[in-house]
Amino acid sequence: MNLNEVLLHLEKNFDEDLERVREFLRMPSISYTGEGIQETASKLKEVIEELGGTAEVVPTKGHPIVFGEFDEGQEHTLLVYGMYDVMPTDEEGWTVDPWGAEIKELPKFGPCIINRGAVNTKGPLGAFFNTIRAIKEVDGKLPVNLIFAVEGEEEMGSRNFPAFLEQYKEKLAKAEAVLFPFFEQDEVGTPGLVLGTKGLLYFELVCQGGDWGGPTSRGIHGSFNAWVKNPAWRLVQALSTMVDVDENIIIEGLLNDVSEIPAKERDILEQQIKEGIYDEKVFLENYDVKRLKYDGTGMDVWEKLYSRPQLNIDGIYSGYTGPGTKTLLPHIATAKVDVRMVPHMEPDEVVRLIREHLDKHGFADIEMNVANKYYWSKVSVDEHVVQAMIDTYRTMGKEPQIQPLNPGSAPYYVFERYLQIPYVTGGMGHGARQHSSDEYCTVQGVLDFEKSMAIFFDHYCQRVSGKQDRQETISK
Repeated sequence: MNLNEVLLHLEKNFDEDLERVREFLRMPSISYTGEGIQETASKLKEVIEELGGTAEVVPTKGHPIVFGEFDEGQEHTLLVYGMYDVMPTDEEGWTVDPWGAEIKELPKFGPCIINRGAVNTKGPLGAFFNTIRAIKEVDGKLPVNLIFAVEGEEEMGSRNFPAFLEQYKEKLAKAEAVLFPFFEQDEVGTPGLVLGTKGLLYFELVCQGGDWGGPTSRGIHGSFNAWVKNPAWRLVQALSTMVDVDENIIIEGLLNDVSEIPAKERDILEQQIKEGIYDEKVFLENYDVKRLKYDGTGMDVWEKLYSRPQLNIDGIYSGYTGPGTKTLLPHIATAKVDVRMVPHMEPDEVVRLIREHLDKHGFADIEMNVANKYYWSKVSVDEHVVQAMIDTYRTMGKEPQIQPLNPGSAPYYVFERYLQIPYVTGGMGHGARQHSSDEYCTVQGVLDFEKSMAIFFDHYCQRVSGKQDRQETISK
């Protein structure tokens, strides 16, 4: 690949490329409502075909998956995973039209695109196609074959993605590794690289009046709490049995399968903390948090983020929550809860243990309705695709923050368990406020990301061909 020429081409054509990204962002594609889903899937098919690939919109029991191929006749093949669905925009605090892709000056970051999906993850996906376009226009073909699997239900737990992988397993088996293009630089410019993800169990606990007490079919006057029990209190009491005062999980057996950070990754983490690549003060400032859950600094707190599961209340609601006063004794109370699971916790076993815990503590009447399940996943730092991303960051003058595990969750287990191939998430560029108002990505970050993807292709080809020690001058 003529890398220098590709990078220059990206710089010269950036204004046009940026508009393509903004146009893509302006298309709503909300997984939970279905708004714009079909139109966005069709747009992706059109883009892949326009760039010389083949594509189809694959129907599922839910939202479609876009499958595409660039067969360049090359020796090696990468599977590009992506998602075109986004969260709704119903939260308060938007300062611009959430579908306007407006460019606004933000303190510390300069010009930024503000839009739902700017960072998570339609911004990176749109920019990735700009890199493909640049390579094609400079070289005529890509240095590797690409297979695309872009889903429309990631925000809903990738419900139909495993079935798609089974259906297309033969075609996907040509891939040697998976690339998930993403803006990975944090607020101070350090790119992150994760070596796996925590698993996710998301469920609702519902407490309704019944034989134990409480109103059964409707809320009643609040004064009757003098002699009628309240489902909201009962639900709070049930939740309080699951953790201690420091929010450590105390459900019997839940931590039995928890594994420690592997020794090699622990050494990397410890060294990077010493070098200042990890700094919990940056997190506290950027997330407006006064103190961490655990005492200590450095390794004392960072290892807990990556090695411990969590049990989090995402929301709890019951009764009257409107303006003014209304005394009410509700008949039902609900809590939305998630558990982030580390290796080697299994979601079905976690469900069983939580159910047994509730029953044992006298809360058998409380319903547990499971919504989403992700398995945890791990990848070795020594994989070619991982090393190529590390090479990319270093080529661009950045030492990555290598994380043993993503504290969040993503469906990477499907690649590990269905296809048995390694994966990497990566790319330069910065964005934030995912799932929140004024989600943004920096304009400069879009260009940096596009360049990083071209550099990644070059390094990946070097790695898989055994030429990773070759030195090359990169234009800036």
